[in-house]
Amino acid sequence: MKLIIAGASGLVATEIIRQSLRQKDITTVLALARRPVTAPPGVSAADAAKLRSVVIKDYEEYPEDARREFADADACIWCVYLSPHAFV
Repeated sequence: MKLIIAGASGLVATEIIRQSLRQKDITTVLALARRPVTAPPGVSAADAAKLRSVVIKDYEEYPEDARREFADADACIWCVYLSPHAFV
């Protein structure tokens, strides 16, 4: 199973990544964020190898290389935080 975690640099997403990497049936975790994401502390090297960081500029436009990464994903967990101030 290939899982996308959007907003992967946040606190909640970090814990979701940690738990997802430990699941045997999840073979790839795509960490989608505005900056590179690494495996959280406490994750084994074997499990950390399942993590792939996908860096984008914003969540409204996805470059072709990012779209290719998503192509065969089975699920997505959306952890992107939008500040209420963004809508003012």
